[in-house]
Amino acid sequence: MHVSHTIDGPATTGTAREGTHASGGIRRWVGRTAAVVAALTVAAVLYGAYGYQPAEAGRGHTSPYLRAEGSRFADTPLARFHYLRAGSGSPVVLLSPGGASVIGWKEQLGVLARAHTVYVVDLPGQGYTRLKDRRFRWDLPAMTGAIASFMDAVGVRRAALAGNSWSGGWALAFAQRHPDRVSRLALLDATALHVKDTWSWEILKYPVIGELLTNLTGTGKATYRGWIAHTLVHRERATAQLVDELWAPATFRDNLRATYELERGLNWAETEEAMPSTRTPTLVLWGEQDKIVPVWQARRIGALLPDARVQILDRCGHAVQLDCPEPVNRLLLDFLRETA
Repeated sequence: MHVSHTIDGPATTGTAREGTHASGGIRRWVGRTAAVVAALTVAAVLYGAYGYQPAEAGRGHTSPYLRAEGSRFADTPLARFHYLRAGSGSPVVLLSPGGASVIGWKEQLGVLARAHTVYVVDLPGQGYTRLKDRRFRWDLPAMTGAIASFMDAVGVRRAALAGNSWSGGWALAFAQRHPDRVSRLALLDATALHVKDTWSWEILKYPVIGELLTNLTGTGKATYRGWIAHTLVHRERATAQLVDELWAPATFRDNLRATYELERGLNWAETEEAMPSTRTPTLVLWGEQDKIVPVWQARRIGALLPDARVQILDRCGHAVQLDCPEPVNRLLLDFLRETA
């Protein structure tokens, strides 16, 4: 008997078709959901960077230090400069450390004022100075122009100039542009070489990311307390009062914006290239344990400047004038005492 077998191909049943449609629907739903999540994430990031305005929590702070020292203000078309003044004698201008305020020189003001007329000034984007010119460019020409504007406003034609961190670089750039206005120059852990910053600062150069990080973390007192401790070896000097004094103006919106604008706008190639022709007598003073601007940069700056002496202080950090005030004061007084 012959038996014939018919072999059919795979049957497409109604159930299989339904499964195919269902899996396709799931994929479309997942795709749409992912697109919505991505769009919401982008929107949240952009809002955090450009829409969100953190509260200026430090506006309500009453500064015992400024109440004791007596704040002064000098009005110019550029800015309403906040400054302190003490003593009499040859003028010395101390530029508030980058990202800080006049209290950054609290250990030096009274000591130097025994022999000099000392001005401690907040430049635009620092401390309690209020910027008026909204076209300000946040670069070296702008910051050095601000120094000139302040000195003109208080009637100082020529002075010894000192700065720490960013403000050390600003002081150097000013001496390079206006050598006739600077008798002596003190650079304390100064940003002045064309090298990459530490990653926590370098990342601020990127649009959106810089604004977002600054808005979300720039006003927190705990974050600021950690940053101050990072600049010191003797962390017991980071008292609650010092933290409050430094933190309060750092919460101001203009100062927050200045943080990333300066990081993007300052071109330290300009200062480095001009060092070999910078004739101003210079003291390069550095903390051996600086975690922000490594100590090798002090030696490099000293080698490039024609008339410089380098002093490295052991067990001292980036904010060397706060961390190790006694040796810093002695070295500054000796340096300023010498005839230019």
